[in-house]
Amino acid sequence: MQLTLARTPSFAVNREDTGRVADAIIAKGAFVRVIAILLAALHAVLAITAVMEKSPTFDEPTHLIAGYSYWLKNDYRLDPENGNWPARWATLPLLLSRPSFPENAAWKQGDVGRVSERFLYGSGNNSDRVVLLGRSMMAVVGAGLCLLIFFCSNRLFGAIGGLISELLAVFDPNLLAHSALVTADIAAAFFFTAAVWSYFQLLQRVNRRWFVITALSWAGLFLAKMSAPAFLLVAVILATLPVLSHEPMTIRVNRFDQQVATRWRKLVLVIGLTGALIAIVVTAIWASYAFRFSPFPQNEPVREVWNARWQACLSDHTTLETVVAFARDHHLLPEAYLYGFAFTNKSAMYRPAFLDGEWSNTGFTSFFPRAFLYKTPIPLLLLLIAALVAGFLRWRNAWKNGSRSAILRHLRRLSPIWALVLVYATFSLTSHLNIGHRHLLPIYPAIFIACGACTYFFRTQSGKAVAIFAGAMMCWQIIESSLLRPDYLSYFNQVAGGPKAGYKHLVDSSLDWGQDLPILKNWLDHHFDASASTRLYLAYFGTALPRSYGIEATPLPVDSSTQKLSPLEPGIYCISATTLQQVYSIQHGKWTGQYESAYRLALARAVHHVDLPAKDAVINGESLQRLRFARLCAYLRQREPIANLGNSILVFQLTQRELDQALYGPPPELAPSTRR
Repeated sequence: MQLTLARTPSFAVNREDTGRVADAIIAKGAFVRVIAILLAALHAVLAITAVMEKSPTFDEPTHLIAGYSYWLKNDYRLDPENGNWPARWATLPLLLSRPSFPENAAWKQGDVGRVSERFLYGSGNNSDRVVLLGRSMMAVVGAGLCLLIFFCSNRLFGAIGGLISELLAVFDPNLLAHSALVTADIAAAFFFTAAVWSYFQLLQRVNRRWFVITALSWAGLFLAKMSAPAFLLVAVILATLPVLSHEPMTIRVNRFDQQVATRWRKLVLVIGLTGALIAIVVTAIWASYAFRFSPFPQNEPVREVWNARWQACLSDHTTLETVVAFARDHHLLPEAYLYGFAFTNKSAMYRPAFLDGEWSNTGFTSFFPRAFLYKTPIPLLLLLIAALVAGFLRWRNAWKNGSRSAILRHLRRLSPIWALVLVYATFSLTSHLNIGHRHLLPIYPAIFIACGACTYFFRTQSGKAVAIFAGAMMCWQIIESSLLRPDYLSYFNQVAGGPKAGYKHLVDSSLDWGQDLPILKNWLDHHFDASASTRLYLAYFGTALPRSYGIEATPLPVDSSTQKLSPLEPGIYCISATTLQQVYSIQHGKWTGQYESAYRLALARAVHHVDLPAKDAVINGESLQRLRFARLCAYLRQREPIANLGNSILVFQLTQRELDQALYGPPPELAPSTRR
């Protein structure tokens, strides 16, 4: 019993009825392709209709204004640390509608946050339409990823395996959460998969078609995400295997057809192909920045800002920073691209993170393993285990039969899967940039493809039972995904306690990315009486404007430019999960003895009207507001909310007695003042 790795495998699903059904499906290749296309279209529809009920996430306004400025101004001062290609792709439709572009002081200084806010909410543009157009373009990429997953799995495990893999991808809540967001994550997943698979195919059959596809995939990857250099190690693994293999490499270009058998000739061929691909990638990067080194068309005031940013990004003088500085000084790549890479590298070194009730300034080694465990659907994990068992049984049988060469051959055929997962997972473990599960998205297509190996069991004695199990797992995933809709971003599996408990494990883009202002507005319309005396407070983690959704609330923490303490009153307190966990505030993490001492000192100065110089009075007032809010969050972390909106905005109702306890009573949680 062997697993045939081919486009149209010779094995059937089972010996009797199941086998005849599978043979009938496989025989109709066109029918299978139609199903695959329809499933991909369904994924796009599910993703785009879900985000129509969501406000822009934290980074989407940034990507939109940046991409639009690339097209409209041929200027790359905004958001250089994120992918050039996704931003351009998402904003292509804006070239037809031509929304107003804000050329204000913020634009001249390269302040992308203020420029994006003005673009969406202060320039007379239809913000909902602008965001929807961008999201629709990204949904096309999500659909393309589903088709790519089907194509790869179909080539490895046949039509049934391909459909299993694609179905898992189509209804995966993590892909659905990001497929229609104007960010670089789904594009990175697509191009990582395409780059790995196409390069693998090129090394098997060197021809014009695969060379062009590989060149486009590599260029797209390096223009989509600054984590693209991780792919180079995957490429080294994929390139080494055919060189070491005893099988010849085939070259077919027009009428030229030759087998390359010796290792040194294969090595020369691989080096030549890879060198040509790298040259094309470099050319594509230059082309994306209009073959201009400077981010700006001319020397503008923003140059001083950029020089300061460069100094900060290269301040540690590490080997990598030295290489980037050399490339900048010698104009080896566009300045905006190099700065984006340097900025990403610096951000990955020091970034606040939250995981399972713990805080860190440099991340957690276990962040991504636990994020994977919490946010991967259980049925997908079970099918992955089944696929691994299938591979083990297949290779065990080959070992018993003395076919060790068959094991090596199969490992090589599956190298696009295991090489990508192995390398990318290793890079993730060493990353300090623990801001979201989304950074693991590039490995999920490989996992979906691997699940297609479950078809190995279909030709065993237990084939019918395994087919029923696989069907049950897929139904589980479809039902769970449908019940969660449209809150895909806040998905957590049963291991984590479900989406409602997600904020206790992970925040930021793993759960709360500012997407739930519409559901907050809907809840307020049904549960909050604005005409009553009850106060409404909002601590929102996001870049969308609550007032644009008709939400009128007192923002927290309350701004204070004087020594006067603005009182907090009984009422409704709506707090984003990321803000509740105090990940990015100055008072980072748990409420410590050090925070308590600083709070009591600032409070005493305000209550007793201690005379301070004007500047110190302002600092004391602002510090007091932040400390008071941090203490309030520490108190609320010990309580259950009265509502959990979209699983990302927690609603609390506080009386005067509870406020007094939160702000002036014994500290609800005290941790050592030292932090990681």
